[in-house]
Amino acid sequence: MGPTLTIPKRMTRGEELVVLRRDEYEHLIRHAEETAEALRVIAEGEKAFREGRTIKASSLKEALKIYAKRPH
Repeated sequence: MGPTLTIPKRMTRGEELVVLRRDEYEHLIRHAEETAEALRVIAEGEKAFREGRTIKASSLKEALKIYAKRPH
């Protein structure tokens, strides 16, 4: 274990403080960004479903046939 540091309460305004290694912090930031993008794509898909812009198929091959027949 390394040296012990004391962080003054006025610096954290009485809140708890978490210290992370930079690589852990960067990993969490990347994860948060990826999660935000996934949620955006999900919301877009849900909107398309509500608007009736989706198709139902049992396979990719069937979906491509159905999609090719649809007017764009």
